[in-house]
Amino acid sequence: MTYIEDIGLNDSAKAHAETYLQNVEITEQYRAQLFQWVGTYLDESTLENIIAYKKSSHWDHPFESIRSEAEKDLELTTLYASRGEQYDIDLMVFEGNLLILFNEVLSKAKEHLEKKVVAH
Repeated sequence: MTYIEDIGLNDSAKAHAETYLQNVEITEQYRAQLFQWVGTYLDESTLENIIAYKKSSHWDHPFESIRSEAEKDLELTTLYASRGEQYDIDLMVFEGNLLILFNEVLSKAKEHLEKKVVAH
């Protein structure tokens, strides 16, 4: 299992999550849903696009909205997990790590967007 402390500063959270998903024994439906979540929420450029959209649509709290959506979407992935997978402690830890990684990527995306605004 990949733990947060194993990920270097220059490593991609998305790449680590995808590597784990390629090697863990889980059902294909659950794997596909987790890959989709990782592709959406652990990709900095995708998050920047979501943030830009929400800001252009005048959302009151775009970052809190994205965080809430990420949490709910991750919860929904478990609908595709088998009963054994739903109670697997390693998968629970992995999902918790995904949320931690998401928060780090969201912070980086926010900082990157703020730098773009300052530069203009």
